[in-house]
Amino acid sequence: MNWIIEYYRQLEFRERLVLVIGGMSACAMLVWALGIDAAYQSASGNRKMVERKLSSAHELGLVLDEYRRLKARSAGGSAAQAKTPKGFSLLSFMEGLASQAQVKGNIRSMRPITSDVAEGVVEQAVELQLTNVRLEPVVEMLTEVERSPHALRIRRLNMKRRFSDPDLLEITFTVARYEEA
Repeated sequence: MNWIIEYYRQLEFRERLVLVIGGMSACAMLVWALGIDAAYQSASGNRKMVERKLSSAHELGLVLDEYRRLKARSAGGSAAQAKTPKGFSLLSFMEGLASQAQVKGNIRSMRPITSDVAEGVVEQAVELQLTNVRLEPVVEMLTEVERSPHALRIRRLNMKRRFSDPDLLEITFTVARYEEA
């Protein structure tokens, strides 16, 4: 340690000044790098984390709103199911809608389907295949299905244009309703 003090005393004033200023600059950079900048980076990281958490909370709120909407819709479906009379036949109902839409003559097939969806819930469905029909009466029929007070759902819909006449369609769709077993 003595040799450092001796070396320092041998230096001229300008050299000592440059050495002191350089040492102070090195200390200031060290304090900046280890203290101030690290604290700033930590605060910046915390801000970004808070933004991510707020975004996640907002997304969770949207999911909660969607859950509440679907739960209310499900409760509405139960009320609509309660309105459906005991002897309700989905097959007859669909045949009546086809008559109203004037596509009964274009029905290739109507196939009833019954399946267990969940414990205590049975799905009753009807698959309709229509051939050589125009779009307008089918849209009218599907609109009536959606507006039905019987809580019906269009589960599947497939449309193809006829090669021989592009104005006519081949349509297959499935209408379903759910009831407690």
